[in-house]
Amino acid sequence: MRYFILFFLLIPQYVKSSLPEELQERFNSVAKSAYPAVVNIRVEQEKEARVVEPEFFFGYVVPDEKIYKYKVRGAGSGVIVSKDGYVVTNYHVVEESDEIKVKIKTQIGEKTYPAYYVGGDAAMDLAVIKIKSGENFSFLPFSSSAPKTGDIVFAAGYPFGYSQTLTQGIVSGLDASLKVEGRSYRSLIQTDAAINQGNSGGPLINLKGEIIGINTAIMSPTGVFAGIGFAIPANQVKEVFEEIVYGKKVERAWLGVSLLPVKQLLSAGYDIYIPEGGIINKIIKDSPAEKAGLKRGDVIISMDGQEIKDDEDLFAAVYRKKPGEKTFIEYVRDGKKKNVSAVLGLRPQNISSAKISSADTADKTQNAATAGWEGVSFSFSQNGARINDINPKSPLKKYLKEGDLIKGINNIKINSEKDFKEAVSKSSLAQGILFDIERDGEPYYLSVQIK
Repeated sequence: MRYFILFFLLIPQYVKSSLPEELQERFNSVAKSAYPAVVNIRVEQEKEARVVEPEFFFGYVVPDEKIYKYKVRGAGSGVIVSKDGYVVTNYHVVEESDEIKVKIKTQIGEKTYPAYYVGGDAAMDLAVIKIKSGENFSFLPFSSSAPKTGDIVFAAGYPFGYSQTLTQGIVSGLDASLKVEGRSYRSLIQTDAAINQGNSGGPLINLKGEIIGINTAIMSPTGVFAGIGFAIPANQVKEVFEEIVYGKKVERAWLGVSLLPVKQLLSAGYDIYIPEGGIINKIIKDSPAEKAGLKRGDVIISMDGQEIKDDEDLFAAVYRKKPGEKTFIEYVRDGKKKNVSAVLGLRPQNISSAKISSADTADKTQNAATAGWEGVSFSFSQNGARINDINPKSPLKKYLKEGDLIKGINNIKINSEKDFKEAVSKSSLAQGILFDIERDGEPYYLSVQIK
């Protein structure tokens, strides 16, 4: 029994003596290089509030509008990536800030510098700021090697506004997807190195002291670290940095459609199976989507195996690809799942000027006959039912507008008065109606349910 106890007492000493000194030295080296290059960013934004306060004038109460200005402060982390003081951080850290200050660790203490916003990419959640100084700064280089699952990594930053912190973990996953506050992230590095509020914009560093990612989000039910953190890969960060600072042109991919989330529409109105996904609301003429055979009304449910629920998901999935790449799309048409491959094109500089692919929208063979329904009067053409007037007491007053062209109701196309009457006879506002309308030359779907 004594030998048994002695054996276990000796294990800690054995483990301690077997720790590779080289690994410990490497840890210390990473900490030393991160110390002066990882910065604390503090921002201020001036806002104003309009308040109506009572003023007394000769016994009368007169409302007086006053404007109060106040400052909103925020904090995050960043990393110096060049000796002349360029700093990479998250876009959401410095977004709309009026004043930026950067705090740096030095051998003799902390030093604060003013900084200014250089540029950013909101879709990628990346921004570049510049320290206002002629000094040379310590910086961390971007890694040129792709990280692997199991790699030892370090997350550096200023969590909760505290002093600089370095935490250690591994790359626990790759190519992760996440949606935070309406922003979709794709191809993220997942790590179990502790990341908390205030770490946003700080670097994820490998054993060589190189940046492999920019820490951007955590998955947590409590708001504090729960073992799952995410970073934007270094190759994407470097690409955005060079585009902003050096004007290096980055070619973005493009599919040429816009989506609406199916869950916001009444899929029952189609009387077919429609899973959660994004319904094509607009499709650009001669776009990769049109060339691939996609049509307005198709429901895209995945791209390259990744779930698509709305326009933001699609944008995030396509934005990080390159023109000429082939992508595989799963979609639903007429209740049936289908697959198609599309070769992505070059994203146009001015997408708003691109022409929407659609049939001629000019009213043809205008009929003199009109009809009324639910307090709305219509006239008819081969292209649909044009709204002439809406009674102020109509239940549809809040949804439809005079001049709207109704092209379909619950997946029934409206090409005549007969089509219209058939569609409304099969529809109920209480159960919900899906209108396919054109307003001011723009098509979109509108779901209405009035119980």
